[in-house]
Amino acid sequence: MTNTIPEVAIISIGTELTQGFTLNTNAYWLSGECRQLGFNVAFHLSLPDNAFYWNQTFQMLKKAGVSIVIITGGLGPTADDQTRQLIADTFSKPLVYNSIYEDKIKVWFQKRKIPYLDTNKIQACFPEGAIVLDNPVGSAPGFQMDDGDFHLFCFPGVPSEMKTMFQTHLVPWLQTKKTVTWYNKDLRLFGLSESALEALLRTFSFEDGVYWSSLPTKDCLVFRIYTCKSEEALNKATQLFVGALGKKANQMLISDNGKNLIQVIMDLLKERNQTLGVAESCTGGLLASEIVKEPGSSLIFKGGVVAYQNEIKAKILQVPEETLNTEGAVSEATVLSMAEHTLDVLNCDWAIATSGIAGPSGGSKEKPVGFVWVAIASKKEKFAFSELFFGNREEIQMKNVYKALNRLRLSILEQKNTCSQVQ
Repeated sequence: MTNTIPEVAIISIGTELTQGFTLNTNAYWLSGECRQLGFNVAFHLSLPDNAFYWNQTFQMLKKAGVSIVIITGGLGPTADDQTRQLIADTFSKPLVYNSIYEDKIKVWFQKRKIPYLDTNKIQACFPEGAIVLDNPVGSAPGFQMDDGDFHLFCFPGVPSEMKTMFQTHLVPWLQTKKTVTWYNKDLRLFGLSESALEALLRTFSFEDGVYWSSLPTKDCLVFRIYTCKSEEALNKATQLFVGALGKKANQMLISDNGKNLIQVIMDLLKERNQTLGVAESCTGGLLASEIVKEPGSSLIFKGGVVAYQNEIKAKILQVPEETLNTEGAVSEATVLSMAEHTLDVLNCDWAIATSGIAGPSGGSKEKPVGFVWVAIASKKEKFAFSELFFGNREEIQMKNVYKALNRLRLSILEQKNTCSQVQ
């Protein structure tokens, strides 16, 4: 794979990254862009503002045969912004002052009514022989250095500036290079752990040239199949994998087009012109919050009731006080009543209700921390189920949310299939 596909290294320079003060989102974004353009990303590295680590990294990249290096960060005017000097030293070139670019930098400051200081002059200095790259949205220009088949691009670390400059300067350059077309498919799977996935993959083999990767997310396990052979090879591998899932494929497979669990539920409800409402106790509004993060969710989501205390469960959701007193808030009878009355209170077609013990305290032998009840109700049926989740408070709440949503997905599909058979 690496012999035929141009390889890229993405280097993020900044002590704030290596010390954990700033999240490195640039590497994630650049990797996706490079992949879509047909390049293989060989390295992600974050380095402090220190010549020693850069020098060691540069030697490693040359030895590995990487031909394209994208560097972000370290082009500002402060003493810790050392990237331009590091690159100049690497190529044994002096820094050269460029008056034209200093004038452009001054104009940038003047337009924003920001005082221009002499310290900003360093941003108009570039290694001798560098190709200067304009920055349309910031003060610091970037630059490109070439040494035979080795190409190095330096961009500012500010994400908005880096993205604009990448699209403006680097994409057209990358598009002139010989690459391959990648075909990929993202299968989102619910209820399959990485260890179970590994056991499954040992039962068959993809053909040569077909690769895979997996990533656990909050709502599922994302299983990506990718190849540069052909779309036919991709489809064949996908069918092989889904076939290996067996009878549980329909339950496990949320989507094969990359759509997440909530997006799939939204599509199912929109198809049927139906709506959803929620009643939450232990999840405290997290369920509603996850739903409304999706654009367009207002088309299917009516709203939610956070009934954290029994008083609210009784007054707003009309859970009988006798039920609360005898069965308890964390019980099958309580969540069934919550879900059933949510249908009326919010005038929706489907309802989810949650009640449980998220911890870290409040558990008992009968109902330990992590024990929850969930109810799903529609105008045709209602049911409840219990689960015991492990983890901290936030993990228990999030697991509860997505377990409930997946059971809703399956219920909608079951009703849809039943209605189709009746027709």
